[in-house]
Amino acid sequence: MSSSNNSDAFDASWYARQYPDVKLSGMDPALHYERIGKLLGRPPNPASARQAPVSENPAGPATPPPASAATPPASARPPSQAAPRPASHKAIRGGLNLGKPDSPMVRGWLAKIGDDSPRLALLKIGSSVFKIECKNYRKDLVQAKINKGHHAFDFMLPLEFIDGKEHSLTLEDSETGKVVATGKAAWISTRTYNDFKGYLAESFVNPTALAPFREEDKRCFAAMECVARSLQQAASRLPEPPLFTVVMPVYNRIACVDTAVASVRSQSYPHFELLLVDDCSTDGSFERLEELAKEDSRLRVFRTPCNSGASAARNLALRNAQGKYIAYLDSDNTWQPGYLGAMAGAFARFADASALYSGQLLYRGNAEHPFAVRFGSLNRSLLLNRNYIDLNAFCHTRDVLEITGAFDESLQRYVDYDLILRIIDNCTVRSVPVLLSNYFYDKAENTITNDARHLDQIHEIRRRSIGRIAARIDGKPPQEPAPLTRRVSIIIPSYQAPEDIRECIQAVKALPSNESIDLIVVDNASDRNVVDYLSELAERGAIKLIANKRNFGFTYAVNQGIAISDPQSDVILLNNDAIVSRTAVAAMQHAAYQLEQCGLVVPQQVLPGKTKTIQDHVPYANPEHDCDVNISSHHANIVNPPLFHDGKFLELSFAPFFCVYIKREMLDDGLWLDAEFGRHYRSDRIFCDYVRHIRNRKIFHVADAIVYHKLQKSTDLLRSDAEKAGDFNAIFKKNQWTPELAKELGFRTAAWDI
Repeated sequence: MSSSNNSDAFDASWYARQYPDVKLSGMDPALHYERIGKLLGRPPNPASARQAPVSENPAGPATPPPASAATPPASARPPSQAAPRPASHKAIRGGLNLGKPDSPMVRGWLAKIGDDSPRLALLKIGSSVFKIECKNYRKDLVQAKINKGHHAFDFMLPLEFIDGKEHSLTLEDSETGKVVATGKAAWISTRTYNDFKGYLAESFVNPTALAPFREEDKRCFAAMECVARSLQQAASRLPEPPLFTVVMPVYNRIACVDTAVASVRSQSYPHFELLLVDDCSTDGSFERLEELAKEDSRLRVFRTPCNSGASAARNLALRNAQGKYIAYLDSDNTWQPGYLGAMAGAFARFADASALYSGQLLYRGNAEHPFAVRFGSLNRSLLLNRNYIDLNAFCHTRDVLEITGAFDESLQRYVDYDLILRIIDNCTVRSVPVLLSNYFYDKAENTITNDARHLDQIHEIRRRSIGRIAARIDGKPPQEPAPLTRRVSIIIPSYQAPEDIRECIQAVKALPSNESIDLIVVDNASDRNVVDYLSELAERGAIKLIANKRNFGFTYAVNQGIAISDPQSDVILLNNDAIVSRTAVAAMQHAAYQLEQCGLVVPQQVLPGKTKTIQDHVPYANPEHDCDVNISSHHANIVNPPLFHDGKFLELSFAPFFCVYIKREMLDDGLWLDAEFGRHYRSDRIFCDYVRHIRNRKIFHVADAIVYHKLQKSTDLLRSDAEKAGDFNAIFKKNQWTPELAKELGFRTAAWDI
């Protein structure tokens, strides 16, 4: 479509330029407008933008993303009341945003146009009435000419309303009684853990816990306080306590910098220097910093030659840092008194760590209570997908900058995310489950988070990180991986999908230890072109081939492959739509013999962005980007999550056998995958339970082993083949053998398999 005088006409190029999140979403602008823009009240063209009312929440979601996060999610519900027309219209206006069912926060605003004073609102939920002072700042209100923008509120729902039932809401002005917005909504809690172990497991896939907090949440947060105290005690006993350099850039923050500085000066761990770098403020911030420095010799003040941005200011501080460890605090955030002590204790405990990060309490404006807690145990794939580590809760050794470099001054956004990824990609980092950092949204008006420019730089940062991971994990020269110490038989059960099986085999053949790998393909009655391709490879000795005349399904084919494998070799089961990275096999083998009581090893199962099941497994993930789903909320498969995690190995109870490394001793008793009662699915779960509960061995996830999964291409092909509909029904729906095949193979049907 193109723009015209018609206010309903859609101008695609204008819309894409006007809203940077359109490009980030990857959606066609017209589709984005239909699915998202309309819900947000966005105008379709410049003409309508000049005359249309502003949506209640033009700035975005009810629940903000973490600092440096990827594309923020759109609200799941349309605002129930439009914002006011131009400021010259003297009237009382307001609006509600009811968020998503799993986000128990009501956001809204109330203002008298032309009057900057905060107003008192009455929010009615059913028969309950709550008084709310509408005084929070929102930049989108300023853009909509709603006075100076200090008219918003965020209301944390009491637990009694998070019951899955629909509730009616009314927002009215307390002084006049005017109803300005109404709506209906239902909220649910998605948190199911009831102890600290469950909380840590949940944090791998969903690092944000939204208020209101249940008793079960409070137990976990109290446990984190206990962790903090133990680390602080360890720091207090250090014979030679190390010096921390705290870096704080400042630009026009006269209203809040005193509070931030005070939170550093009040640290119970006194061994720090605070480097304050003024980036040419014009509001008196620099003069105030000089006054504060006179009060405490641990404070040093610097000033940039010209206004250059936070990265240049931080780098100036880093060049003057004297501490062994570096910590960061922005001038609109604060620490609790035990923060540096906890970090000092953690560094003393983990001498191998180049960096640490902790959790945070999240606030809006100057709110008294947090609206969320953010902490995620280190999940490197999720971190690359969507950031959940904030610089204000991140510390590192000063020496690590010699490896990674300092802040990239060419970037205007996501500079902290970029540095954190560089350190994690190259060094050992551990998560520390304490809550001693306070992060404030909308406390200051000049935050980078409120600036919609340069959002596309997130793509460049991810591209760089993927390149570093490839150089480190894929063992590019001169870092070639160590050779395999045992032979490995890779068994690929295959059906159709000629492009997939070709790419899968080529990736295996390109592995650096290919001479130690036997490749066995078991084909389940594919079409002639697939069988001919595989037969040619077999004739050349490139693979061993079993060409079945009928589709026996996954499990039977796997067992056929095991039967002809080298009895001295370990076994890898690999889907025909999986692509192994160069050192995936070596990383799995190394882990299998390094980790105590290991029986099975699984890699990262990286699904391509836009795969529909990503958020089923990792609720926090941005589904537009690739993500590992072997660490899975859907499977609830994390066993004994470590208190302090370095992101390398994680014990699981189960992972789908799209790719799994099986130590030969797990097969030596002849109890292979259960084809009798698990013709297709189920057999991987049965074998995992056998390994864990009968053989008393463990299953480990190895982050350095990366395998990409296109996800069930063969299943889709069988489903779409009308002539083989009977096979699909028997294999994938019933997961059973037909009576004829069961008799031929000597299998029985269990009485319970109804």
